[in-house]
Amino acid sequence: MPTRTPARTHRRLTRLAAAAFTLTTVTTALVGVSTPAQAAGCRAAPYSAKFGAADAFMQYNGVEIISYPKYPSYYRTTSKCRDIQVRNTGNGKDYGPLDACINFYGRATCNYWTHVPVGQWRNLATNVKDGTKFYVWVRIDMGKYYGFTAVGDW
Repeated sequence: MPTRTPARTHRRLTRLAAAAFTLTTVTTALVGVSTPAQAAGCRAAPYSAKFGAADAFMQYNGVEIISYPKYPSYYRTTSKCRDIQVRNTGNGKDYGPLDACINFYGRATCNYWTHVPVGQWRNLATNVKDGTKFYVWVRIDMGKYYGFTAVGDW
């Protein structure tokens, strides 16, 4: 049976230690990317949803309330954000300000109406549990604007 010299054993242990360190580093990096605390993107593209409406012929006159998405579909919160947030992406001329609220799945009414000026973000619901089903209700005056465009993140 061959005997190992101390130098040979030392080199072998050094290589094993280096391999173990590399494996640990790679595993930590892979796990670190997938943790919710490090998940970037709340209020950053790609957004959870994009929605809008337009009445190019100004056929509707007055306030309209539109639900997104259309029934029977619904949105579901994720670990990406703690809140349900909407940004009005209108231009302020043709696509104006809007009011929005959250209708939680299974309820007949929304939580509260929030005014969302053009170009700004607004929280529509805070500290919402992950996996919660909901709709976004949007209210806009089609008598003043052609419609609205918005993005949401949750």
